[in-house]
Amino acid sequence: MTTSAICFAQGQIFKSFYIQPAAGLLCTLFLISAVLAFLTAVFGIYFDFLNHIKEIKLSYIILALMIIIAAAWAVTLARAIVENRGR
Repeated sequence: MTTSAICFAQGQIFKSFYIQPAAGLLCTLFLISAVLAFLTAVFGIYFDFLNHIKEIKLSYIILALMIIIAAAWAVTLARAIVENRGR
């Protein structure tokens, strides 16, 4: 995930998603939340869609993130196995 985050920070977004999809997704979510926080802090803009997010249970969000991370690791592991078979 570290390599993927470094690629994301360097602007290589597609490479970041290729290396580790979950890390690319998390970096994207962090970037979106940082932009929204900046707009709220500097300009006082309040986003109405955030009220709907509060209604979702935290356990569902954590479960969804765990599934995304597990699936991304499975994809990365499968890709590594396929690449090593060719050697």
